Amino acid sequence: MTQPPIPTGFSAERSVDDLPQVARGSSLRRVRAVEFAGDAHFPPVANGLDYLVSVVELLERDEGAASARDLKYAVLHLAAGAEVLLKSRLHMEHWSLVFADPGAATRKALEDGSLSSCTPDQTRKRLKNIVGIPFASHEEQALKDLASSRNALQHWGLIGDQARAAVVTSTTATVLNFLVSFVNNHLLPGLTGPERSAAELEMEHVRDGLHYIEEYVRERMRDLAPRLGPVRRTTVQCPLCGQWALVVPGFKGGPDTDSIDDTYNVECLFCTAPFNAVEAAHEYNATILGRSSEAEEYDGPEGIYTCPLCPHRLLVRGVFTAADRDRAVDFCFACATGFDNMQECQRCGAVQPAEEEHRCPFARRSLL
Repeated sequence: MTQPPIPTGFSAERSVDDLPQVARGSSLRRVRAVEFAGDAHFPPVANGLDYLVSVVELLERDEGAASARDLKYAVLHLAAGAEVLLKSRLHMEHWSLVFADPGAATRKALEDGSLSSCTPDQTRKRLKNIVGIPFASHEEQALKDLASSRNALQHWGLIGDQARAAVVTSTTATVLNFLVSFVNNHLLPGLTGPERSAAELEMEHVRDGLHYIEEYVRERMRDLAPRLGPVRRTTVQCPLCGQWALVVPGFKGGPDTDSIDDTYNVECLFCTAPFNAVEAAHEYNATILGRSSEAEEYDGPEGIYTCPLCPHRLLVRGVFTAADRDRAVDFCFACATGFDNMQECQRCGAVQPAEEEHRCPFARRSLL
């Protein structure tokens, strides 16, 4: 980014209102004080917000898509910004909470930056359990996905489905949206004077840039509407990008055992990630519904049952489809059938429509 010309007599220490303005697309934006030469003085909140401004500068476009390199550094900067801003709120609660072990916290380690700080997971847990700040499930999942991608980039590389541009952009929009509310509701009220004024100016930059990124997501979903509209009943949230664009076509007549693992016919139209029916069911169950992916000794993962129609063990209970995002159904990812009013046998664990008679294989045994 080219440094703007420094006005005569300008000092980065002057009021925010004295900062000059430059063109930003078809509008004007106020030049940020940190864009001028000076000391690299970044206290925690300012540091986190500067990362967020960097993200929107990397991703915002009047037209066209961000480059692969811009996406890479957007992930790194957004993850760093989220971590710093969430820890800043912990610091407001009590400075020792930003340490991995608050009992071993020292002022010296905090002030010289030599502290061993809490992990992103610890930070979220402390914000929820100590500060009382709630996290929506999709926001928490986006923060986890972001941290995972950051770790991959920092220590090795980002490859596979998580590297898809649409996945990165969608996750970025979700996290940025969360952080805008988080800063407004939980950080700005604790700031005063020049620090608050500077933070509010940074947030103007973030909100303006977020508009461009969110508009990309909206525009993409608008383009997909003609394809998604007719299949709303078999469309669910994608466990990778979080958009309501994972289409489950099902197998005519039901898939046979040999082909179900090899046929990647489930696809997210937004991020274009392919799944086979088994992957789609298990990823949705774990990521969207937040259930354990660990298989129980006999029954398999929590929430997944044998479909009474196909029958494959890919019926996920409590699925929301694009046809009705507020009403859960029991949905089979193999035959793409949704069921209402299902009941579960307490003896054998089978599920089937409530109006049908069930013959439990353990009923006679249980009476002996």
